[in-house]
Amino acid sequence: MGSGTMNSGGDPNEALYRDKSFLGHPKGLLTVCVKNLCSSFAYYGFTAVLIYYLYTEVSKGGLGLEKTEAAQLLSLYFALIVVCGVVGSYMSDRVFGVRKSLRIVVTIGPLPYIILAIPGSGLIGYAAAMGIHLIGSMVAGQAMTALTGKLYAKGDERRDGAFSYVYVISNIGAAIPSISGTVALLFGYHAAFALSAAAAVVGSAYYLLVERKVFGTIGEEPDDPMPPAARKRAVYILIAAVVITAVTLYLLFSRHIITITTFANTVSTVAIFLPVVYFICVITSPKTRPEEKQHILFLLPMFIAYCFTLLISYQGQTILSIYAETSVDLNLFGVQITPAAFQTLQAVCSVILGTLMATLWAALGKKQPSTPAKMGIGTICYGLAILIMIAPFQIYAPDDKASPLWLVGFYVVMTVGEAICYPAGTSAATAVAPLAFSTQMMTIWFMGQSTGASLCALVANFYKEGAEIPYFVSMGIPVVAVGLLVLLFSRRLAKGMGLGAETASE
Repeated sequence: MGSGTMNSGGDPNEALYRDKSFLGHPKGLLTVCVKNLCSSFAYYGFTAVLIYYLYTEVSKGGLGLEKTEAAQLLSLYFALIVVCGVVGSYMSDRVFGVRKSLRIVVTIGPLPYIILAIPGSGLIGYAAAMGIHLIGSMVAGQAMTALTGKLYAKGDERRDGAFSYVYVISNIGAAIPSISGTVALLFGYHAAFALSAAAAVVGSAYYLLVERKVFGTIGEEPDDPMPPAARKRAVYILIAAVVITAVTLYLLFSRHIITITTFANTVSTVAIFLPVVYFICVITSPKTRPEEKQHILFLLPMFIAYCFTLLISYQGQTILSIYAETSVDLNLFGVQITPAAFQTLQAVCSVILGTLMATLWAALGKKQPSTPAKMGIGTICYGLAILIMIAPFQIYAPDDKASPLWLVGFYVVMTVGEAICYPAGTSAATAVAPLAFSTQMMTIWFMGQSTGASLCALVANFYKEGAEIPYFVSMGIPVVAVGLLVLLFSRRLAKGMGLGAETASE
């Protein structure tokens, strides 16, 4: 549901739906891939060095925060960007339409990186940059993902492959962290942020130049439009809410009424339960048809697995990023690397493994595992990845530098899981999305990211040096168990989601 519909009665977009000019897919997919390539180049280059920028001393070009505060702030950002996407997907579905939402967000998209690239921007610049990122999320949410889904009719076997291509090409851009890390080391953090700004500008310019040609009228109108007067009122309310929130937070922090830790813990706790509320709203809505409600209910186990996988993923960007800088020998095969290079490794693995998975599913055709089975297998890989990190804490003394190969193993195994889970989960969410909630359903799905990030921010409170083994075990075992359960019931889940005709049985 929520995809484009091919009508035989003169649909002006019919040629676009049938188009196979880009690797057997519509040429609109090329535009999505190029935009995601540039966006991931900017985003990953920025996030790879952000945690170090946050806790590096001011005299050395950073903001001078505590390491635990830096980890919590980064996890909180990952959570809020998705939570704000709830508003953005609602605005996309009911006010703007996915195309107008995307025009707005790609126009303001480069601004956060440009602000961070300004020397001396400090905490005010950081807050402004993060604020603009969140505003963009509140305007568009998962509009790009929804637009990708709209290129395909329900039952089109190219859907899984499309999201695999998006995943792979996006991760080519995600290979930037080693470059941005080196730039930050040689020229400072602001130079690394300037590199991200340049990529964001290129991606936005390209999208704005070609989008009308490659998408036709697909997604121009909201799927569930409000009356015109109500649309204007919704925009005014959004603007007022942003201003009030910004002023309130400034007063609370400037007067030391709240701290970073209390703010992170409070917001993270609330964010964990938001997807539950949203799922209930969609399922109980009179706009959701009975068969659509059933499909969503059977999607829930996959969503729970997705949340657990993101808990593991964000460990790599927070706790394990700090571990890479403080406790790992950064000489890899005779080459001195930056801590951010491990995220480049993940991106390279994503490209290679994502390509292999897309090729494998295409070769297997109807013999490939069902979508839920893929999710179960991938989730198990995430759990095994974090369990790998038990070994270096058993082998090395606290003052010894660990071999970087342990982190390499973590990222490789985790990326195997990601290459399987991301396309499968995203494809399933677009396939079961009710017509009235096509974009919002994608936001609910990606709220698994906010739940995972929120869990990461909360469990960071329990991370103690010397107690790493129980910390990793307490995450790894439950994640493996969840993956096994989804795999065990995958056939029933596929049937309940109405995917029986679209995916092969196991």
